[in-house]
This record gives sequence, C-alpha cells and structure tokens, in this order.
Amino acid sequence: MWSRLTSRISITTIDAVLARASDLIASSQSDSSITFGKDFFEDGGSTDNNLHLLQQLHQCLWPQIADIVNLEVPVVDHASLLIKGAGAPGTALHQDRAYWVARDPKPTIFSVWIALDDLSEENGGLMLRRDHEVSVDGMSSFNTETVLDHLYDKDQAGGFPIVIPDDVAEEMKKTMVAVDLAKGEAVAFDSFEAHTTGPNTTDTPRLAMKIAYSDGKEKKRFVMRTDELEAYSPALSS
Repeated sequence: MWSRLTSRISITTIDAVLARASDLIASSQSDSSITFGKDFFEDGGSTDNNLHLLQQLHQCLWPQIADIVNLEVPVVDHASLLIKGAGAPGTALHQDRAYWVARDPKPTIFSVWIALDDLSEENGGLMLRRDHEVSVDGMSSFNTETVLDHLYDKDQAGGFPIVIPDDVAEEMKKTMVAVDLAKGEAVAFDSFEAHTTGPNTTDTPRLAMKIAYSDGKEKKRFVMRTDELEAYSPALSS
C-alpha cells in the first residue's frame, strides 16, 4: 500500500539538503543506478552528521502520520539519499520486505520518499501500483500483505539484485503508474509495496531521498528514536 502525504516540505529545507549533498550529486554517474549516501544522516556525535536537516524533514512529515501508523517505539530506521545519475538505468521491480526480513522480523518498516526536485517518469521517478493507493488514514493497514517470490540477480544494473522475476514483473507493471512529485512532496509506502523506477532519460541527476520509519521496541540497529530526533540539538551533541 502507498499514500501521498499532504504535508509539503519547505523549499528552504530541501535546498539546505541539496547544498550539503552537492558533492554526492556532482559525483553521480550514468553507469551507477543510485548514489545512496547512506551515511549522510548518521548519529555519530558530529555536528556534520546532518541530523539537524533530518530533524526538519521529520518534523514536517511526522505529525500527520504518527497516530495513524501506531508504532510503540517509533524510530527512524534508516535514511538515505537516492540520487540517480543522468542516463542511469532503472531499478528492477522489488519489495523492500525481501531485503528486510532479518532486520525487521515483525514487519513494521515503511518508507517515505521525498522529492528533492520535481520527479517524473522521465527522470526515473517512482512507479507504484495504482490500485494500491490509500488515503493517509489507510496507512494504519500498512505491512499487512505478503511477500512475493524474488530471485537474486547479481547482474542487475539497477542497484537492487533481489528482484521479482521478469514474467511476474511484466504483468504487474501493467497496473503501475508513475507517481509525479513536485519538489518537497512525498509519498509513503510499506515494505510489501512492489515498486520500480525507469531509467533517468534526462541530462541531470534525479534528486530524491527517503526516511524509513519502524518500531524500535526490540531493535538495536536504527538511526534515532523519533523523540530523541525531535529534541536533537547539534550544540548538545558536540
């Protein structure tokens, strides 16, 4: 399932993220599907960990969904940039659940995809099943579906080697739609939602990021509890 969020992140905050990510954006290559920047947001006790930016993003997104998703100990499970270089290939159809069974035995992780610039099918924007869209209130039913069969393809060009087999994927894609997002808009989808992107056919990098939330009650591996992120101050952490 997936949902368009109604809150829109301020352009000031988005531009601050882009300014800090400028080196990663400049180094994105057409032969690599995604530059992840997985350590861009990291609680390492440094004032350069960009947690103040993650805090601003979170504070815009979280109030509208906190009571709906009903996580006992809400945490930011992980957060990363998703920069697809100009001319980079698409990402094969997959469910995140196929990657996260070990780290999330009881499925609670869901992702919030944020447009750091306008996203479209042409620049490798997200594609989701049109019949799986729900209202924001419908997020209460996230992570209640099943995982499909996947296979491991080490030669996948899109950066995700665990994929839904081609014959199944081709049928599923007939029900999918490109989700256009303007800069600052976001969608949320659960770990069972099959998703894909096409290639970036433009001459500029596709600029997106995600924040993945989960229940941290029985976890030791996550970025930060949401209450700690909300109280975060670089001055206090240095």
